[in-house]
Amino acid sequence: MAGRRPKPTHLKVVSGNPGKRAVNKTEPKPRREIPSCPTYLSDVAKVSWGRLSVLLDRMGVLTEADGPALERLCDCYAEILECREIIARDGRTYSSVTTRTTSEEGEETTVEEVKSLLKANPAVAMLGDADRRFKSYLVEFGLTPAARSKVHTNNDGNDKKDPLGEFFG
Repeated sequence: MAGRRPKPTHLKVVSGNPGKRAVNKTEPKPRREIPSCPTYLSDVAKVSWGRLSVLLDRMGVLTEADGPALERLCDCYAEILECREIIARDGRTYSSVTTRTTSEEGEETTVEEVKSLLKANPAVAMLGDADRRFKSYLVEFGLTPAARSKVHTNNDGNDKKDPLGEFFG
C-alpha cells in the first residue's frame, strides 16, 4: 500500500482526528496485558524486554497482540549493543594490505607492490541498520518525543474517575 500507514483509531481519538476521517468502529481491541517474554531471546534482549514492557504498560500502550513487535524492538536493541561492543574492541576502521606479485619462468617470485587500504569495519554499517530498525519500532510504540507529541491524553498519571464525568461527559 502506497502512502502513509493509517493511524490507529485510539491515536485518532486522543489526538483529535484533525482530518475528520471516519473512525473504524470495528477495529480489534486486544486486551491490555504484558505478553510473556520469549525464552529464546538473548540475555540482553530479555533485560530490555523487562524494562520496556513495564514502561509500555505504564504508558497504557502494551497489549497482548504486541509481543512480536516488542520482541523485534528488544532484538534490535541487543544487536545495537553488540555492534557497539565490536566497534569499541576493533575500531571503526581496519587496514587491508594487498600485494601484487609477479613471477617469470625460471625466476623467483618477486613482490612488486604493496598497498594498504583503510576500510570501514562492517559492524559500523550493521550498527546503522540496527539503529534505523530500532528507531522505527520506538516510533511504533510512541517511545520518541516526536511520536509522543502527536498524542494528547487526559491521563496525567492518576487514574481517578471524574465524579461529574457521567453528567457532563
